[in-house]
Amino acid sequence: MSKSHDNSYPYLLLLDVHSSAITQFNKSTHKMTHLIENLGGTPDGIAVDHTHRLIYWSNMGEDYEADDGSINVMNFDGSGRKMLVGNGEIRTPKQLQIDLNNQRLYWCDREGGKISSCRIDGSDIQTHLARPRNEKDNVDILDQCVGITLDIPNNWIYWTQKGAPKGNVGRLFRMPLVPITHQSPASRTDIELLLNNLPEPIDLLLDEEANILYWTDRGAEPDGNSLNCADVTAHGLENHKVISRGFKETIGLTYDKSAQLMYVSDLNGGVYQVTLPTGEVDKIHQGESYTGITQYSS
Repeated sequence: MSKSHDNSYPYLLLLDVHSSAITQFNKSTHKMTHLIENLGGTPDGIAVDHTHRLIYWSNMGEDYEADDGSINVMNFDGSGRKMLVGNGEIRTPKQLQIDLNNQRLYWCDREGGKISSCRIDGSDIQTHLARPRNEKDNVDILDQCVGITLDIPNNWIYWTQKGAPKGNVGRLFRMPLVPITHQSPASRTDIELLLNNLPEPIDLLLDEEANILYWTDRGAEPDGNSLNCADVTAHGLENHKVISRGFKETIGLTYDKSAQLMYVSDLNGGVYQVTLPTGEVDKIHQGESYTGITQYSS
C-alpha cells in the first residue's frame, strides 16, 4: 500500500457522518483520532485555514426540508466551536470552500437551491445564485446545487447539480463570481452549462495552475462512483475522462499535488488514495461513513 511522500500536510480531516465527528487520519500511521464529536445533523463540507489554525464545516441539519443547516468553525484542537450561519438562514449546505485572500466562505445549499457566501465571521451573507422554488418552497431535484469550487483569478464559480440519484442527469456549471453587469441571483443570464447527462456529480476541486477540474461522481456504474477530470478552457471544459472507478457512493476529494495523489472519501466509509498518473486506487482506511475530506497539518 503506497503512502504520500509530502510531509507538508501529514493528516487528512474527514467528516464522519456515522459518529457525527471531525476525524483526523494520519497518512503515515493510518491512525484515526476524533478531534470533536457530537456535531449533530449531517456534516458535509470542510475547509481549513492553516494560518489562523481554524477548521470550518457545513452541516445539513436534521430535516432536509427545513432551514436547520449551519456553517461552523473551531480551532485545530477542537476548542472554540461556534456556529457562524444558522438559525433558519440556511437549509442543507454541502461542499464548503474558503477564499483566504478575501476572507470569505462559499457553499452550495442543496435543498435550498442556492450558492451563497459570507465573511469568515459569518457576517455579510450573500446569495450568488437562487434556483426557482415551488409553492411549497421546495427546489426541483434537478436544480439542487451540491459541489462548488472557485477560480478567483479568472472570476469563476463552478458547481454541480447532481439530479436524481443514479439518474444520469447530472450537470456541471460555471458563472462569473462577480457578474460583469448586475445580475439578480434568481434570474442570472451569465450561467454556462459545461457538461450534462453525468451519472451524479458531487464535489469539485480545481487545479488552477494546470487548469484541470476534478470531481467525484456517486452515480451508477460504469461511469458513476468515480473520480473524473477535464481541462478548463476559456470556452468551458474539454477532454473529460474518468480517472478511477469502483468507489461506493463517493463524495469528498482533496489533492496532494506534489505527490500526484488524490484522496477520496465515500459514504460507505472508504478512504482512498488515487495515483493520478495511473489511476491506481489504494484503499487506506475503512470506516463507517464519510462525506467531506481535506488535508491539514496540525
